[in-house]
Amino acid sequence: MNIKNQIAELFRAGVASPENMLNGVVDYDFVCADILIEMSIDILIEELGSLEEFYKIFDSLVDMELALEAA
Repeated sequence: MNIKNQIAELFRAGVASPENMLNGVVDYDFVCADILIEMSIDILIEELGSLEEFYKIFDSLVDMELALEAA
Protein backbone atom coordinates (compact mmCIF):
# COMPACT_ATOMS: atom_id res chain seq x y z
CA MET A 1 0.00 0.00 0.00
CA ASN A 2 1.39 3.39 -0.85
CA ILE A 3 1.95 6.05 1.80
CA LYS A 4 -0.97 8.27 0.72
CA ASN A 5 -3.36 5.32 0.96
CA GLN A 6 -2.01 4.47 4.41
CA ILE A 7 -2.59 8.05 5.55
CA ALA A 8 -6.13 8.02 4.12
CA GLU A 9 -6.91 4.70 5.82
CA LEU A 10 -5.68 5.97 9.19
CA PHE A 11 -7.58 9.23 8.63
CA ARG A 12 -10.86 7.36 8.06
CA ALA A 13 -10.26 5.26 11.17
CA GLY A 14 -9.45 8.39 13.19
CA VAL A 15 -12.56 10.22 12.05
CA ALA A 16 -14.70 7.21 12.97
CA SER A 17 -13.13 6.82 16.43
CA PRO A 18 -15.24 8.11 19.32
CA GLU A 19 -11.99 8.97 21.11
CA ASN A 20 -11.41 11.75 18.57
CA MET A 21 -14.78 13.41 19.18
CA LEU A 22 -15.37 16.38 21.43
CA ASN A 23 -19.03 17.22 22.02
CA GLY A 24 -20.00 15.11 19.00
CA VAL A 25 -17.59 16.87 16.64
CA VAL A 26 -14.41 15.37 15.20
CA ASP A 27 -11.28 17.00 16.60
CA TYR A 28 -8.95 16.86 13.60
CA ASP A 29 -5.94 17.67 15.78
CA PHE A 30 -6.50 14.35 17.55
CA VAL A 31 -6.86 12.56 14.21
CA CYS A 32 -3.62 14.13 12.99
CA ALA A 33 -1.79 13.15 16.18
CA ASP A 34 -3.02 9.57 15.85
CA ILE A 35 -1.65 9.36 12.30
CA LEU A 36 1.70 10.87 13.28
CA ILE A 37 2.03 8.39 16.14
CA GLU A 38 0.90 5.37 14.14
CA MET A 39 3.11 6.03 11.12
CA SER A 40 5.99 7.77 12.89
CA ILE A 41 7.24 11.16 11.86
CA ASP A 42 10.52 9.70 10.59
CA ILE A 43 8.75 7.39 8.13
CA LEU A 44 6.51 10.20 6.91
CA ILE A 45 9.50 12.45 6.26
CA GLU A 46 11.41 9.62 4.58
CA GLU A 47 8.48 8.73 2.32
CA LEU A 48 7.14 12.23 1.60
CA GLY A 49 10.26 14.35 1.90
CA SER A 50 8.91 16.61 4.64
CA LEU A 51 6.16 17.01 7.20
CA GLU A 52 4.79 19.85 5.10
CA GLU A 53 3.88 17.29 2.44
CA PHE A 54 2.08 15.22 5.06
CA TYR A 55 0.10 18.27 6.18
CA LYS A 56 -0.93 19.00 2.57
CA ILE A 57 -2.34 15.47 2.29
CA PHE A 58 -3.97 15.68 5.72
CA ASP A 59 -5.55 19.07 4.98
CA SER A 60 -6.99 17.78 1.71
CA LEU A 61 -8.53 14.83 3.58
CA VAL A 62 -10.06 17.21 6.13
CA ASP A 63 -11.45 19.38 3.32
CA MET A 64 -13.04 16.34 1.66
CA GLU A 65 -14.51 15.15 4.97
CA LEU A 66 -16.01 18.56 5.71
CA ALA A 67 -17.45 18.79 2.19
CA LEU A 68 -19.09 15.38 2.63
CA GLU A 69 -20.56 16.44 5.98
CA ALA A 70 -21.98 19.61 4.43
CA ALA A 71 -23.62 17.72 1.55
